[in-house]
Amino acid sequence: MVSSTAACLLLASTNVTRAEEIEHKFRLLFSLAGYNISDQAHSPSANIRTLLRPDGEVDTFIQDPRNDSAAFSNFGLEPQLGGVIGFAYAIDRQWYVEASLGYRRGDVGNVEVQSMFQGAVVSVEQPFNFSIFNLNGGTIDQVPVQFTAGIRFRPKASFNPYLCAGIGYVFNSFTPSDELNDLSRTLDQSVGTFLRVTQAGGGFVPAGSSLSLSGITVDAPDAPEWHVGGGLEFTFASKWVVFVDARYTVHSGKFKMFVNGSNELGISVPSDQRFLTDPGATGPFGAIDIPDGGLIDGGSLVPAPGFPGANCETNPSQCQFTGPKDGIKDPGIYYVHAGQVRYDNVSLQIGFKFTF
Repeated sequence: MVSSTAACLLLASTNVTRAEEIEHKFRLLFSLAGYNISDQAHSPSANIRTLLRPDGEVDTFIQDPRNDSAAFSNFGLEPQLGGVIGFAYAIDRQWYVEASLGYRRGDVGNVEVQSMFQGAVVSVEQPFNFSIFNLNGGTIDQVPVQFTAGIRFRPKASFNPYLCAGIGYVFNSFTPSDELNDLSRTLDQSVGTFLRVTQAGGGFVPAGSSLSLSGITVDAPDAPEWHVGGGLEFTFASKWVVFVDARYTVHSGKFKMFVNGSNELGISVPSDQRFLTDPGATGPFGAIDIPDGGLIDGGSLVPAPGFPGANCETNPSQCQFTGPKDGIKDPGIYYVHAGQVRYDNVSLQIGFKFTF
């Protein structure tokens, strides 16, 4: 009895599923994939430029006047989910070539609008009071085509690691959100004046005549790419493999969103150091004043303390901007930040391969 049991265990231990012989054979692959876009356009709301005297000593600072709580909300392509299908051909037991077609979709997020509305509560100690609005920019659909060569290190083992590299091309399509379309239409209908932030950081001064603003434009070009990666195959049945694949993909193109013909509405303070004698060391940096209309419904005027019966339409100086949204876009001093980001990403696929 004991000897029979031992014989059965020995037979079971040697009956481990081996990898399918794939030399000169085709394989069908399909997977679910997640993509994390690695590039972002960082919010400049917390930036400070340090101004140095000719001897290198600190003279003063120019601080971006926006609410720096927005520094964590960067503009860019959000993480995406998608699927991949493809065919592979094994040149020999180790080397293979692969062609794949994928589809993925994700949001374009955090188009940052900041405004200090007319009537916002300020003080000598806190001369700026900007409100933050992070808008959903829309969605981007991407169809990547990849051609890949790889090497398998344990072609006859059930656990088989591999490395791969290749080239490809991604086709892109962008659909703007209702929020972005509304912002763009409003910009096209607005007139503003550039206000320069003072060097001491205490306020704004007018620095130009009124100008007509223009809306949002987006460029989402198709782009070539190259990629490197690796993964692990596990044979769990005859002809069938489950695999995990991780890749890093670098694209030559960029997704671009322009506001009023630039990466931003207003001019942000850079985060750097400059000598006072450097050209442009003190700017100009500043925002756009939109005195009529506005870009965002941020709230409403209500009577200020000490003026409980004030009529805010006829006596706005007796009111403050702390009331609820009323469906009307509000005048104020505005910044809008978007920018340019690469399509580069890190991906993780989990799927199956079937050998013909």
